[in-house]
Amino acid sequence: MSVVWLSGPVGAGKSTLARAVRALVHPVAAVALLDEDEVREAIAEAAMDATSSGSTSRVVLLSGVARVLAQQGLVVVVAASYADDSILLWNHENLPGYREVYLRASPETIKHRARRRRSIDGSTSPARPGVGPAIAGPSLAALPSFAPATVVGSLRPPDPDLTLDMDNPEPPELLAFRVAVLIPEFVVAAAGAAGLGAHHLRRGA
Repeated sequence: MSVVWLSGPVGAGKSTLARAVRALVHPVAAVALLDEDEVREAIAEAAMDATSSGSTSRVVLLSGVARVLAQQGLVVVVAASYADDSILLWNHENLPGYREVYLRASPETIKHRARRRRSIDGSTSPARPGVGPAIAGPSLAALPSFAPATVVGSLRPPDPDLTLDMDNPEPPELLAFRVAVLIPEFVVAAAGAAGLGAHHLRRGA
């Protein structure tokens, strides 16, 4: 039971990577994929407003749902653009097997990806808040009812377990493998397929 949290600017490629990770891990471990955009579309705005408004409430919801699914033995892959320190700190302290992957992308890369996406499907993405220090942290009322008050304050979460440079990205399949090796269930299953026992993993063989 693990949670892989993919964060980064809107348009950095989180959804694409999340689908690639799911395709790679799913044959060896049950995977649930939570994409912020899909969650936003699937849940009525009125229900979202019951918690708070905007992207903060969506990501708070993602954290809570991710914990429920992980506790049921699933590998949960989350793609979310909002990266408030207090929410990420709560994730580190409360989500089982939590791993965080940050997709770093310049504004130029994001604009290029947006133009390419529009040229392929003709769609336009709705304007949404960016990611970074300019976004104010959520109030205590905006955090999940199960979130400890210690997440609100000057504490910062640990650095991401993996940072990916999306300005010079590797192929999606290779990026997915780099993420997948962070997931214990995937590593154990892959070791089993290779005929390696648990003692080999402990010894780093």
